[in-house]
Amino acid sequence: MELNGLAVRKAAAEGLRGEEGKRRAAELVANPTDEMLEQAFDYGRYLTFQRPLGKVGRAATMLSNSSPVMKMVLPFVRTPTNLLKFSLERSPAAPLLSEWRRDFRAGGAKRDLAVARAMVGSGVGALVMELASQGLVTGNGPADEKARALMLADGWQPYSIKIGDEYLSYQRLDPFASTLGVAAGMVELQDHMTEKQREDVALLVTASVMQNLSSKTWLSGLGDLVDAVNDPGRYANSWLKRTAGSLAIPAGVAQLARTADPTLREANTVLDAVRRRVPGLSQSLPVQRDVWGRPVTSEGGVGPDIVSPVWLSTRQGDPVNNALLNADVTVPSFVRKDMTPEEYGRFREMAGATSYNDIAGLIGSPDWAAMPGDDQQEAVNKIVKAARKLAKENMGVGAGSIPPPPPGFSIPPPPPGFTIQ
Repeated sequence: MELNGLAVRKAAAEGLRGEEGKRRAAELVANPTDEMLEQAFDYGRYLTFQRPLGKVGRAATMLSNSSPVMKMVLPFVRTPTNLLKFSLERSPAAPLLSEWRRDFRAGGAKRDLAVARAMVGSGVGALVMELASQGLVTGNGPADEKARALMLADGWQPYSIKIGDEYLSYQRLDPFASTLGVAAGMVELQDHMTEKQREDVALLVTASVMQNLSSKTWLSGLGDLVDAVNDPGRYANSWLKRTAGSLAIPAGVAQLARTADPTLREANTVLDAVRRRVPGLSQSLPVQRDVWGRPVTSEGGVGPDIVSPVWLSTRQGDPVNNALLNADVTVPSFVRKDMTPEEYGRFREMAGATSYNDIAGLIGSPDWAAMPGDDQQEAVNKIVKAARKLAKENMGVGAGSIPPPPPGFSIPPPPPGFTIQ
């Protein structure tokens, strides 16, 4: 394709038109100059994201190859770097790239193409922002994790295009996914944010870009490691589990497990993280639950699930979820404390069902619409607290219960006339 374009432009530059120009272009395609061949091959490497890297890219490659640990954290460098450059060239940030500035200074067709890429990509980004404001394109979701949990419970899916009630994921469709994700993220991050955060446009753009990059499979290892180092108490354990699971079980086998068992599973230990990726063993793990304690199940993808890069999810339009989101009211997160995984699952299921039913009754009453926002949030918090207290009492979990003895020990019977409460 590039060779044909070069031949036509060269024939036109020589002043040839009509049949003479066609013959000259055909001659150049059949017998291209060395310069034309080099340009054509370079364009082929550009479209397949295989152009050689600069100093920073080469340094990152050397770091990746320096040890097995670094190779595990940053397995790919050249293709991801070129993917990012491809996306940046088609955004307002194009002048940050030295390659774009070089083409711009060269003038002629190179300048025209460089400007066209930046303008068309920026225009697409603006269109995506408008679609995101209508809920038709999604990014990573709002800044408030509790609001995001409500949206997920209702079938919302991040990094997707909404068609009817279905969300079709575009997360694996790079390099175009980066443009869509950043533009949609800039819109969604404004939901459930403070006024000060909304005023900080630079923070909004940076947060959208960082969220989008951290969602990439080829950068997730590095992002997870940075989180684990910065906040080991919160992220180190989850990073260790994910890393151990990916090292022990190949991605293809893990995909088979997800296809055979579409219910998402919890991994409380490193061994659980391995079992979750093995077909037949994942079913023995506790199920992941949403904000209402309901099991989370994948709907699969477009075409055969095992090879599909486009995941599906259907929006439920639940009236309770919608009412809470419209009122900017959230549901408090669950806290496990000293419960076993099985107890925690039952607790979330019982407390979530009670909370949902009681909140549905509150929303359906005339008092709900008359309440100020803070009072609505306080009322929901009280309902959830009471439901979780009741669930613990029904399960025998709480301050008044006695934990089971360690293995090999037993609790002696009480003296005559006494009982254990």
